[in-house]
Amino acid sequence: MSQNLLHFHTLRDDCLRALAADLVMQIQATLAQQSRAALILPGGSSPQALLPLLAHQLESARLDLSPSDERWVAAQAAESNWQLLHQGLPQANCLDPRQGATPEQSALSWGEQLMQWPSFSAVLLGMGEDGHIASLFPGMPGLATALDPQALPAALPALAPQEPRQRLSLNLAMLQRGQWLGLLAFGARKRELIESVLSDQPAARELPLYAWLQRSPLPVSIYWAP
Repeated sequence: MSQNLLHFHTLRDDCLRALAADLVMQIQATLAQQSRAALILPGGSSPQALLPLLAHQLESARLDLSPSDERWVAAQAAESNWQLLHQGLPQANCLDPRQGATPEQSALSWGEQLMQWPSFSAVLLGMGEDGHIASLFPGMPGLATALDPQALPAALPALAPQEPRQRLSLNLAMLQRGQWLGLLAFGARKRELIESVLSDQPAARELPLYAWLQRSPLPVSIYWAP
């Protein structure tokens, strides 16, 4: 049986409020012990609605924030995860993954900078209907290494099946540096994938989602709504 914690809701607003409350509790516990808290959040439309709830309840100026992954586009582009997080939590120190002239240089520097942060207070990921997490996609070159929990924590260039194809992503070992690990997902297809992973169906074992939920050093808190 999975050790993960399931939080299934009938309404997305209720799901987001429950997730925000748990995240705030975790981050405030960190801030009670140290001056700053580090946080990894996904991009996309689902977590976008979460950010105002966090901004309303947290002392954002004490947060160090990074996206879990990024598209290789301009920082100010509409597709930029960094731009979404920066606008949602403008008082936070939001680290831009674009740290070099090439994806390879950027990934190396981004990963090195994150390793200078203390262990992340919380890491929240989204997922795709193909079972990808961050920008770690099924069938991507180098996926097995990126999903190795024993690898050195790092960032890497990644390749998506759709445009913009070039991405940057944290590897599984870096994502697992969180003191609290979570997953946010909406829709029937994503629930099917979650349940196939949690029931350890053979067809699910190649999915990046499987690595996040089944190779985790901590229980993953899963928040889902239709």
